[in-house]
Amino acid sequence: MDQAAVPLEFPAASAHRGRVPWLELLLAGYYSVYLTGTEYIGRADINLDGSLIIRNVTVWDEGIYMVVAVLPNSRREVGFGWLKVYRQVRVPTLLASNTTVTENEDAVVMTCHTHGSSPKWLFNSKTLRLKERMKLTKDRRTLTIDPVRREDAGSYQCKVSNPFSSAEIFLLTFWIPATTARFAIASTSAVEGQDVILHLRNTPPNVKGFIWYRGIETKYYNLIGTLAWQFSRYLTGPEYSGREKINLDGSLIIRNVTVQDLGIYVVAAVLPKSRRVIGFGRLNVYRPLSVPTLLASNTTVTENEDSVVMTCHTDESSINWLFNAMSLRLRERMKLSEDHRTLTIEPVMREDAGNYQCKVSNPVSSTESAPVELDVKY
Repeated sequence: MDQAAVPLEFPAASAHRGRVPWLELLLAGYYSVYLTGTEYIGRADINLDGSLIIRNVTVWDEGIYMVVAVLPNSRREVGFGWLKVYRQVRVPTLLASNTTVTENEDAVVMTCHTHGSSPKWLFNSKTLRLKERMKLTKDRRTLTIDPVRREDAGSYQCKVSNPFSSAEIFLLTFWIPATTARFAIASTSAVEGQDVILHLRNTPPNVKGFIWYRGIETKYYNLIGTLAWQFSRYLTGPEYSGREKINLDGSLIIRNVTVQDLGIYVVAAVLPKSRRVIGFGRLNVYRPLSVPTLLASNTTVTENEDSVVMTCHTDESSINWLFNAMSLRLRERMKLSEDHRTLTIEPVMREDAGNYQCKVSNPVSSTESAPVELDVKY
């Protein structure tokens, strides 16, 4: 807390939390009187120098504090300060869709699971410098590398902190290519409504059964189901929705997938002598794309006199422009808005005449607007 300077010769001082009545906390130096008020919590004391001590501070103590120094002739001076209280930082959990990958073929998705603020990413114990192939989500919790290359091999960490403490988690090193293939779930993308199969990679020999979980923890409340070959048993858990089935090869099928199914999945391969091998993977689910609508301010224009503004109406974020069914090459006279939804041509030239479309896409599908024909008179 920023403390207001109150000289010791001041005969009295009063401390307030927020907007509270006079005499909430009062230390009267002349009369050795100590009174408490409605905001007194049994953990606060005013020292003889006017400072306030709060023991065993909690987040409920956070906020603005006010102190009043009482001077001779009933004059007063008021000071303000802010107490900021932070919760103890918890160690985050870092999971990767795969830690054994092949250069220029595979992608990796790493997710930092934390309740803290925006995490920082480390590579070989130093701040990660993002390359063109790397993308962070807005909340900085998910890092995607697509495709991976040999210079990406190393140790990754995510770190969360506040002004008083920090915590970080270490992730196993990538090997590209690996000498020993790692058991994993093949990360998969799908459109909502499809049937999806989460395949396994590098399944170990002599497997006795499989246990599938939805989420990052292998707890009972995350259990989808188990398949035990020896006893021909199939058991389900709290995360079973009636749409999941474990196949004999250990893969998991999810029918009529929804966006609620996206996230990290964990599978445990049960080996002899009750040993288990754990694999991770991610399922990405996208809503079906709606056909965008392309509108133009004018479709019949005069060369070197008129301008045209075309707007692509869509809820999707990934937008590309086509000219005569091919990717539009922007000229100096063409400008795209930051969100790529609006194309402006000023002035229009005869070579701009033709069919324009906007195209929206996600990793599993794409769709285009109906063409708008631009006629240029000259």
